[in-house]
Amino acid sequence: MPSADEILQKMRALQELREAAAGPLVDVLAKRSTLLDQLAALDEPYGKAYVEAEAAGWTTEELAKLGADEPVKRPRKRSRPTAKRSNGQASEAAPAGGIPAQEGAARYLAPPPSDRPDNRKGPR
Repeated sequence: MPSADEILQKMRALQELREAAAGPLVDVLAKRSTLLDQLAALDEPYGKAYVEAEAAGWTTEELAKLGADEPVKRPRKRSRPTAKRSNGQASEAAPAGGIPAQEGAARYLAPPPSDRPDNRKGPR
């Protein structure tokens, strides 16, 4: 049976092989990260140049034929209007967590009382 030192020595040798195999990946990841940063820095000037070309009369189709893809459009941040109280002052903002989305909320609302079936039995 191998001693504890022999087992640790084998473990270290295996770990060194694993680390050596990861070296090229680490190098490529660093280069990739640098290139992605450079590409991201060009997004804004590219978008402006594209808009200027359109303003000069180039169509989206013509620019595409030249190899100029339409720039990535990022959603704009919209400021939410504050609700006004009857006295003209803005009301306080909703607490953190806010109000849940109201899309499709109508399906969860109970029907008006006149449309509800009367589940009670006997005289009222």
